[in-house]
Amino acid sequence: MRRRSTGSARQSIKDNFDTIDYPTAYGSPIYAGHRPDRDAGAVHQLRAAGAMIAGKTKLSEFAWMFATDTLNPLDHARTPGGSSSGSAAAVAAGTVAVATGTQTAGSINRPASYCAVIGYKPTFATFPRDGVKLLAHSLDTVGLFGRSIADLRLVAGVLAAPARTFADSALRGHAGGPRIALMRTPNWLRVEPAAQNAIEAVADGAARAGADVEEIEPTPGFAELVAAQTTIQWAESAANLAAELAESPELLSDEVRAALQEGAAMPAETYGDAKRAAAEHGPPLAALLSGFDGVLTPSASGVPPLGLYFTGDPLFCRVETLIGAPSVSVPLAWTPDRLPAGLQLIGAPSSDPRTLACAEWLLERLSGP
Repeated sequence: MRRRSTGSARQSIKDNFDTIDYPTAYGSPIYAGHRPDRDAGAVHQLRAAGAMIAGKTKLSEFAWMFATDTLNPLDHARTPGGSSSGSAAAVAAGTVAVATGTQTAGSINRPASYCAVIGYKPTFATFPRDGVKLLAHSLDTVGLFGRSIADLRLVAGVLAAPARTFADSALRGHAGGPRIALMRTPNWLRVEPAAQNAIEAVADGAARAGADVEEIEPTPGFAELVAAQTTIQWAESAANLAAELAESPELLSDEVRAALQEGAAMPAETYGDAKRAAAEHGPPLAALLSGFDGVLTPSASGVPPLGLYFTGDPLFCRVETLIGAPSVSVPLAWTPDRLPAGLQLIGAPSSDPRTLACAEWLLERLSGP
């Protein structure tokens, strides 16, 4: 792959992507030693473009829960997040320039924030999912981790089908700067105070740097979207992992087994109600997002939690995943203890070039730690 930026061209692949030359276990002992007979579509496209695949990265069990032993390069006592823990950590440690990930709720944006790298979850179905072990088929989104927007643009152009450019898009604020909103969401009080301050400082810094910044309230039905995402994830995960639950329950963690049993017992009308809530409340929120180059909002409840068992709460990433909106974790919000506070920039569905351009503008003008 020809590169327009400096640094290594080595890339890593999350271990829920099939690879013909590496075992693919999907984070589960059920598939220990499993050797796929072909590459996942994204892996095939990367290889065809000349990418150097450095290896596979660990993930939570079936890209859901039950943490791995992956450490956070910023602080080994704190979680790197999940489920794409290994991908975020590999980029943060400088082992690779870019890594693939997947997001069902917050599995790209949260670990990217915890490890202080850029995490890009594109608009739903922008990148191919064939050969990826799906958890929830209407939510799972293939995305990327990197250290620069330039790297992510380059790889995104390879993975998008049909191939297209993710080049700069004109920003819509005054004097050529972006038009940015700060959306605290109804769950703002669940964000740690130090993280709240850090996020607000980024919004203030963007305004001083020349952005048009305003605060907005989410559209009515936001809470219903959060609940709908959770319901859909549980129900679809139980369907997609039904064979594993039936045939190898003893090889599932207690957490995943209990979640699959709960999802399998969910009434069909509950799932239907969730899909209807998404269809009703999603479009008005997407329309609100479309008025801005990017909307700043938390990606996590605060800094990476201590310990490796709990990978953090995906609460703040559920809605944009449900409506298929692009989101970019930007490592710009830091607490006085020099820990990363979860912050992401969300765009309207299919506005990826503009969202990436806005993220790049912020990263170029606002200093990190």
